[in-house]
Amino acid sequence: MRFSDIPTPRVLVYLANGVQGGAVVRAALARGFAVRAMVRRRAHTVWSSVSGVETVEADLDELDALRAASVGVDAAVLQIPTGSSDAMVAQARRAAQATVAAGVRAVVLKLASASRPAPCAEPSFVGNVRVEAALREAGLSFACVRPTMYLDNLLKPSARRDIVEDGAFSPPIAATQRIAWTSVDDCARAAVALLGSGATGDYRIGGARDLDGPALAACVSEGLGRPVVYRAQPVDAFEREVEAAMGAGMGARIASKFRYFASFPDQADAMLTRPGPYPFPLAELERTDVTAWVRRHRAAFLVD
Repeated sequence: MRFSDIPTPRVLVYLANGVQGGAVVRAALARGFAVRAMVRRRAHTVWSSVSGVETVEADLDELDALRAASVGVDAAVLQIPTGSSDAMVAQARRAAQATVAAGVRAVVLKLASASRPAPCAEPSFVGNVRVEAALREAGLSFACVRPTMYLDNLLKPSARRDIVEDGAFSPPIAATQRIAWTSVDDCARAAVALLGSGATGDYRIGGARDLDGPALAACVSEGLGRPVVYRAQPVDAFEREVEAAMGAGMGARIASKFRYFASFPDQADAMLTRPGPYPFPLAELERTDVTAWVRRHRAAFLVD
């Protein structure tokens, strides 16, 4: 039986407790799918009490648990946490083995960013290439969904605090860089639509308009109803802050992507600006409007 012929497909969602995974769970439920939410700890999930959602515990480092989680599902939305390239590949191989063994009919891989082969200077982009290769080597046919950049980053505590208390958004990205900001919900809806169609290929999801820093700040100001300016933070200062907050080595790892954007502006444009018209089956996918998104999330910005 083809996936499209199954009355109520069951979809396995990786990392369902996370912001991105949670968005996929919501999108799948909205499309009428049954969901198996894969989490590391059931005690820490909100999905146990949600109708239409079955929770299953599994760790990406445990092949047997992944195999058990995959049995009986019709589709899977895979996510591999960004980390060292070798760790990402090892987890992808285990996920692929479990998916192939279970005979899953439709697969979407959600990545957090672009893919570029070595010797690319940004390790996470090389890691993404290797993750895709690991899935193909295992015999999986899949669609790949990736964002330009998520508006949801504005809701991280430090960014939200700066926006609300100081009236400034200060990412380590030049104010001249144009970005077609998207959302985790848009990417989740794209992933679920691709499952339903059985499509393969690579899909970069972006917002309605390319916005430089001041244009983004104007949209945020309009959505919140209060003045906000864009104040690009030097990458070195950003790295030091991350290092102090998250520990040794984390600052350099997280700042690396932003150094890449600054060093290779043509590549930054290719990754971050508005994609062309979406092909079938995403032709009807609505692109995020920044002002409307901020207005919908105004309460989340202003919560104490």
